[in-house]
Order: sequence, then structure tokens, then C-alpha cells
Amino acid sequence: VGNKRRRMVQSLTVAGAGPNQPTESRWIPVPDVPVRPILSLRTFFGGNRSPQPCVLDQGYCLDVSAGRIAIARALEMMGLGPDDKVLVPAYHCASMIDPLAWVDAKPIFYRLRADLSADLADIEAKLNPKIRALVIAHYFGFPQDLPAYRKFCDKHGLFLVEDCAHSLFGSDRGVPLGTVGDYAITSLTKFLPVREGGALVTKDPSAQTIKLASQGLMVGLMETFSTLQESLYHKRLGLLLPLVRAVEAARLLLRNRRTGQERRINPAQARSGAQGEIDWSWIDVKASPVTAVISRFASRRRLIESRISNYRRLADAFIGLPGCRVLRPELSEGTVPYMFPLWIDNLDEVFPRLEDEAVPMQRFGQFLWSGVDNTVCEHSVALSKHLVQFPCHQELTSEEIDWIIATVIKTLKA
Repeated sequence: VGNKRRRMVQSLTVAGAGPNQPTESRWIPVPDVPVRPILSLRTFFGGNRSPQPCVLDQGYCLDVSAGRIAIARALEMMGLGPDDKVLVPAYHCASMIDPLAWVDAKPIFYRLRADLSADLADIEAKLNPKIRALVIAHYFGFPQDLPAYRKFCDKHGLFLVEDCAHSLFGSDRGVPLGTVGDYAITSLTKFLPVREGGALVTKDPSAQTIKLASQGLMVGLMETFSTLQESLYHKRLGLLLPLVRAVEAARLLLRNRRTGQERRINPAQARSGAQGEIDWSWIDVKASPVTAVISRFASRRRLIESRISNYRRLADAFIGLPGCRVLRPELSEGTVPYMFPLWIDNLDEVFPRLEDEAVPMQRFGQFLWSGVDNTVCEHSVALSKHLVQFPCHQELTSEEIDWIIATVIKTLKA
């Protein structure tokens, strides 16, 4: 560590602040340890035979540029329109809600239990003729009770959407994730060393008739260059250093020459606008060629086994540590984790200290949608204030995991 790069962030650092409003802007160091997978020479070694099923293999697959685009496409295929409503979990991120604007639908937030399972009694109480679909999220890779939700949707005539953004691989009691819902969406950037990419998976054959446009040569090259640049920054691909430096020079040249349609797009962003709303110019665009190649040839076996091993290592380190609680100490059969969620009692004080230490982490659901408060779901509000996630992905080195563990423990004890 010892990073000199810094970035501006907005975070909840004032005690008692509401969950929807950033309360402080400040500069923090950019972590040297990657928070998400990055490309390395090890990416393609370890065998492509997967010990767990992959969502991408469970039906017709529409390769789009982001998970939120996949949600928008699913809503469109359902035929939703103005005044239709969709049941979505009270614990969420903006990417789960913004796509409803594509079809002018409205969200209805339902209650979760403390274990992040959906409260079917609350969902049933909220039903009305305008509600057309139910979204179920496999948080952090932990499978939900799929048969129960399928039965509920069949009973009430609802579409079931499996949000597999946190679960590219996995199964629930032998049933592959992505097969129970009418539609399943996923986000490739959370599991693969790519900078963009999502997928809509469905058994609806009409998905085959949807034609997506290419990103274009210039944007595709920029995406490739940025992928290599990120790996270089995190000290991967050392043997290819001269090539990557040449690629970076070419990337800068191309960036300066971009005009017209290419210039309106920033490939480094997750296909979103400045306020988190979808950039609709990406709705008809497919994932880049570099994403397609990496998702095809990256070792699935290594990805799954490394994530499970790294998760257990983090759990063993934090179990019983004062001031925090491991949300899921054990991984059930079929679970392939996205990140390692940790409940921290005084997160409003600890989180800025971890940021200053350049610890790689995320806070899913930190800012809940307007109107989601304790009266809607007290568990979701508590999770938004106390839950933080640390990486357990396959590209972490043993030394990097040791450093994360040591730094978090040191900060908690302080």
C-alpha cells in the first residue's frame, strides 16, 4: 500500500444522518488492493469446468452492457407500461430501481427479514391489480428460497425476476440459480475481470429476436485498453509491462481523437448517468468484445474455488471480534459468494477510518430510495447503516487478504 492517487467520495459520516442523503464530501486514497476482479495471467488457468452451474447457461442469454440494462430489458419483455408496479426489496441499490423508468413502472418496496429473505406475508399484503412482477435478489451470492417465491408468483399471476447480480454461479438445493424465475439478470463485472457487461437470461424464445448493436471499434478498443491499464495499476500482468505501456499510449491517443457518438460515452462508467439514472443510449448496445472473450475463456473452477476459500478465510478472522458480526459465518452448499458482508456496530465512525487506510470495500444499499424507512422495513434501514462488504474475489493474493484482515482488525480495535 502507500498509494498516492485519491478520489472524491460522498459518504454517510455524520451520526444520525438519513439514509438517502450524502452528508460529507472528502478526498480518500484509491485502494491498491482491487475491490473487484482484475485481469491477470492466472485468470485463464485452473480449468473451465465449473463445479457450480452458471446463470449464463440457463436459457436464452442476451449479452448487454450492464446489469441495470438487463433489468430494463426484462421489464420491457414483460410488457409493462405506465401505471404498472413492481415489487422490489426494501434493501436495494439504485441499479435495481432506476430501470423501472424505462417502462414508466413504479416500485413497491417489500419488507425483508433479518436474514435477508423476503417477507411473503408483507408482499401479499401489498398486492393490488397494478402489480405485475416480483424481484427477488440473491444478496451477496446467498440463494433465496426459490420454490416458495415461484409458487407465490404462480398463485397471483406475477412475473418472477431473479436478480442474480450477486450470484453469477450457484444453486439452491440442487436447482441452478437463474432457472426458477421467468427472467434472470446478472452483472459480469462483479465476478469476472471485465469493466462492463451484464446479461438477461430467460426461457422466453422471443429473446432471440432482440438485436443489439456493437459498441463500435473505437469504444471497444478503449474498453480493452482500460482493462489492461487497471491490471497494470494493481501490479498484475508484470511480464506484459512494455505492451501495456504501449497500449496506454494508444488509449490516450484514441481518447483525444474520439468524436461524435463515441465521445458521448464513458466506458469506465457503469452505463449510468451522473445521478445514477440509466444512460438510455446503451439500451440497444451489447457487451464489448473483450468482455465476451474473457467471460468465455476465464477459468470458472478457479473463480469459484478461490471465492469460497477467501470467504471462509475472512469469516474465520472476524468471527468473535468485538464490535462486528459476520452476517453469514457458513456458506451453504451451492453458494458462490460475491463479497464478504460484515456488520459493524459503529460503522459511521469506522467506515471513514477504513477509507483513509485505503481498504477496498463497498456499501451495498447505503442510500435507500426515498420513502424507505423503518415503517417499510427496519431490517433494511439497519443494514444500510451497519453493513459493509469486503472483496473475496479470485484475483486477490494471499498477502492482500492478510493485509485486509490486519487493517480491519486494527481499525476496529482502535
